[in-house]
Amino acid sequence: MAAIAFFDADDTLLKGSSGVMLAKLLLIQKGERIEPKYAWELLKIYFQSKVKAVKYDSIVEYGLGRFDGRSVAELDDVCRECFDLYMAKSIYRGGYKEIRRHQQRGNRAVLLTASIKPLMNILGEYLGMDDVIATEPVVEDGFMTDNVEKPFCYGDGKRILAQEYADRSGVLLKDCYFYSDSISDLPLLEAVGNPVATNPDRVLFATALLRNWRIAWFNRVLPVKSGVRL
Repeated sequence: MAAIAFFDADDTLLKGSSGVMLAKLLLIQKGERIEPKYAWELLKIYFQSKVKAVKYDSIVEYGLGRFDGRSVAELDDVCRECFDLYMAKSIYRGGYKEIRRHQQRGNRAVLLTASIKPLMNILGEYLGMDDVIATEPVVEDGFMTDNVEKPFCYGDGKRILAQEYADRSGVLLKDCYFYSDSISDLPLLEAVGNPVATNPDRVLFATALLRNWRIAWFNRVLPVKSGVRL
């Protein structure tokens, strides 16, 4: 039975944060105004999450408030524009090679990320991923809400979603791979048999050294006109 190689997105396959790229598009390219109170609340939630005073999904749901009430079609257009403008030129060459290497060996390559799925579907298609697991915004009658499907694709939620996906595929997690940059992904890194600390943060780097995990560093990005775009 073929294994599954799960890949995180931000700072693993992508140089930078897809959420920051989306914010740059809205605020800089489209010139959308952001109310000082909204910016302050989002910043406060972010720093609270760093000291475990608030769940990370609160950040995403509060951030999705920017799209509350907009149509799915409008969000899809914004995501496509974000990808074309920022993300397409921020994909690590090393990450792309790892995806191809796994697929050539008969393994499935699956994007597994806390970023929103409408945006990650575009990245997954571009890279030829076999599947995408990401944060699913709740849609009502074709319009966005500021809620997300649970479990949230972060921390132990990633482990749960990966386990469910592996079970459906008839694969054991101990036979799978997971590429991630963040110690927040420790639950799944510990669950798979082949963890890969990729451009790891300081805590994950130390953890990987202590546990003799593979460490991968990606630096160069793919040229946009490299022939990999679908």
